[in-house]
Amino acid sequence: MLKTAKAKLERGSNKPAFVTAYELGLNRRAFLRQTGAAAVLLGLIGAKPNILQAQESESKVGEFTEFTPLAVTLVKAVQLQLFPDDGDGPSSEQLNSFQYLTWALEDPENQADGDKEFILQGVGWLEELAKSTHGASFIKLSIKDQDTVLKQIAKSRAGENWLSLLLYYLLESLTLDPIYGGNPDGIGWQWLEHQPGFPRPVKGKTYLNFG
Repeated sequence: MLKTAKAKLERGSNKPAFVTAYELGLNRRAFLRQTGAAAVLLGLIGAKPNILQAQESESKVGEFTEFTPLAVTLVKAVQLQLFPDDGDGPSSEQLNSFQYLTWALEDPENQADGDKEFILQGVGWLEELAKSTHGASFIKLSIKDQDTVLKQIAKSRAGENWLSLLLYYLLESLTLDPIYGGNPDGIGWQWLEHQPGFPRPVKGKTYLNFG
């Protein structure tokens, strides 16, 4: 069962630097410093992870196709594991990271990349793995057991690609202008000691309005 779920998820082949840092157990400041992840999202280097859509002929029984209440709760739980409320910078909740994610996934380019479908497939796999290894839904597990499941996921190509994409969008919610739904009141900028460029986007005049 797990093998089938993994096959449905595998996209791309490069090991993401984001997940490598996560596997090492770095705190967020060290993670951002060592991977240059903040610089990536601030436009200095890099781009979104190149994750290709898997081709899978089997039926997708048990997978999520939309953000149901359970899927939302699961994604938020993963985000909070990656950016927890631990005093080491703003948490995913404080960054409105899920609200930003749902906005970003409606971007036509991200839709074309299949990001929403891939993230939802990963949510189904996450649940399957949690129940198979710990006998309960991921959201029912302790913080420690959730961490164990995510580290297990990060060891596979499918899992590392999935976590890489979630981390990418988390970092966008940390660094992009609050007009896009994340980073309220510039909380991420304040933590990073970043001065945003001017002029800042205003409602009705963001890049999507001119795409």
